[in-house]
Amino acid sequence: MTIPREEKHQSLVAELCLLFENASIDVIAADGIEGYASPLPLENRGYGDQQDKTPDVFGYDAERKVYIIGEAKTGDDDLETEHALTQYNVYLDQPDRRSGRQAMLYIILPANKIPEFNTMITHYLHPDYWPHIVVVSSRRWLD
Repeated sequence: MTIPREEKHQSLVAELCLLFENASIDVIAADGIEGYASPLPLENRGYGDQQDKTPDVFGYDAERKVYIIGEAKTGDDDLETEHALTQYNVYLDQPDRRSGRQAMLYIILPANKIPEFNTMITHYLHPDYWPHIVVVSSRRWLD
């Protein structure tokens, strides 16, 4: 039985929220997760399709004093679209207005999609962004 992409995506968003909570990252907003406000769009400063992008999860790590942006990808033709490529750039170009510290981007995806994502992201994004990306292997979705 094939799981609909939206259902798979939503379960990845929930998994990412749980990971944030377990890592003491304060979840400020999460798309479609009960008990959380919906995330607000983040400003696009000239990337790709020129549209502001709304992350799946938005949080703050008080210990590291950095905003954490979370994005869920199923790997079902959603890693390298113009929309996705614009998202990566927009999310990685979100400095804290007070401290100037660049946000961290957490991407959760099925384990078998990680090599594809890593190959794509290292060819697409400038190396200065790489230290600000955390790839999370889903514990629920292996395919």
